[in-house]
Amino acid sequence: MIVDIHCHYVPEAYFRFIERDEAFDVRRTPTGDETVEVQVGGAGFGMNRTFFDAGRQLRRMDGLGVDLSVLSLATPLIDYAAPADAALAAARIFNDELALLRDRHPGRFDGWAFLPMQDPARAARELRRAVAELGLRGGHIASNVGGRYLDSPEFAPVFEAAVDLDVPLFVHPSNPAGADRTGRFELTVVSGYLFDTTINVFHMIFGGTLDRYPTLRLCCAHAGGYALLLRARMQREVDTNPGLAETLSGTVDDYLGRLYYDTVCFEDGYLAWAAELLGPDRLVLGSDGPFPLGEPDPVGFVRRAFGDDPAGADILHRNAAGMFGLAGQEADTWKPMTTG
Repeated sequence: MIVDIHCHYVPEAYFRFIERDEAFDVRRTPTGDETVEVQVGGAGFGMNRTFFDAGRQLRRMDGLGVDLSVLSLATPLIDYAAPADAALAAARIFNDELALLRDRHPGRFDGWAFLPMQDPARAARELRRAVAELGLRGGHIASNVGGRYLDSPEFAPVFEAAVDLDVPLFVHPSNPAGADRTGRFELTVVSGYLFDTTINVFHMIFGGTLDRYPTLRLCCAHAGGYALLLRARMQREVDTNPGLAETLSGTVDDYLGRLYYDTVCFEDGYLAWAAELLGPDRLVLGSDGPFPLGEPDPVGFVRRAFGDDPAGADILHRNAAGMFGLAGQEADTWKPMTTG
């Protein structure tokens, strides 16, 4: 079974809720047979109808050779500035809808629970509900919450819940630093999101998150941004900065090797290098669909990167199951989570 762990979806019930609630300042306007203009605050985003339509999602998956997609909320609709009550209500609707979609299409969809991170205690409770009651696979959180990176102590309840539940968290960039300077030429989406992921990865390393939660499983979108490329430069800073070195119990490589990364990087040589650096079990298939900037042929991309190397087959058929704690289910089945 080939599993795409990075694919976005917007349930209709969720969008209707945030469209009605003034706390979110969202509206949409159809602009063509396949496109919708979504206004979030003062910003406009063109989104294709596949984001909102399970049938289109399935046709896309069939064309790509993807058996199952683990869905998460599309980035433009992540709003950590909304009041906590409204944010929790929206998250519950989104997560309920994901579970319903999964049940309507067995073996084709699963979900990352969206969490209202502006209130970490409520986010932790929603993660517990989404996993224990709905059977979702883990939680989806952004690389920063209102400019605060994930090493901030306030987010401890969410990480503690993930560890207790033994589920991974998918870390996707949103609200990137420096967006006021990257608006031209689409540089916010091309580079700004990746830089924000990079900053957060190093915050989690040097801020102690990975040491505080040694069994925590985190998956970083877009192949971890630029964190792997900067590993040697970051290690050089550690080697020449005793104060910084005191914050670590190992090398930068040691910490980077504890994270998971999706395959959305567009350079097959880079993906092969990342597998050599990290070990192929740290890489999981992702497409970032149905965004136009997503990988147009995620399965073929992995096969081109690895050829006959077994690492490619591991990425396509086994690593997602390992990341989700489902070792032994990787070959042909994806059993539903046990709820109770």
